[in-house]
Amino acid sequence: MKINNLWEELNFEINTCKIFKKNEKDKKILLGGGNKDSKLLFIGDDPNLFEDENLRVAPNSSGVFFKNLYDLVELSPEEFYLTNIVKCNLRLKDLSNEEKKIYSDILDMQIALLNPKIIVPLGQEVSRFLMRDDTLKISEIHGKNYNWDGGIKLIPVYDPNFLIRNSDKKKGSPKWLTWKDMEYIKKTMEEIYE
Repeated sequence: MKINNLWEELNFEINTCKIFKKNEKDKKILLGGGNKDSKLLFIGDDPNLFEDENLRVAPNSSGVFFKNLYDLVELSPEEFYLTNIVKCNLRLKDLSNEEKKIYSDILDMQIALLNPKIIVPLGQEVSRFLMRDDTLKISEIHGKNYNWDGGIKLIPVYDPNFLIRNSDKKKGSPKWLTWKDMEYIKKTMEEIYE
């Protein structure tokens, strides 16, 4: 079966899922955007990270901050794919355990289709979700390279929303550390492509 057919099946699965029928006000369902053939996948927990498959962002949103962040290390949307765990206008904290399981299954299907070599969880909640450990602290795990399912490298970074609220830019601050982490991610990606 062709990969495009599998993406269509995933879209169908999401659009017929009872979890989306429940949230009628959140009709906009978005799998993600960027390059599906890239080996770099960013996963967030923020409906404001992007507005469509072309990764357009709303003014003054966390998406603008994230765009500035990847621009800073000279990454382009052609070099990565971006998605959220939740595929509509909700966050992980809004979900029941049953809903989290459904979204986990959808994300697993999406990761299988994308076949990334590096996954970057954006923030503590996404890191905890992917690593299945509610005790993790982003201040301790950011920028570290973890071996994840299927030999995928997992490199957590701070959440763009947290960074927006944190104005400190000096050496050692979360913003500075995230910049260094993004440089490390780009370098790691380049080594994979060599």
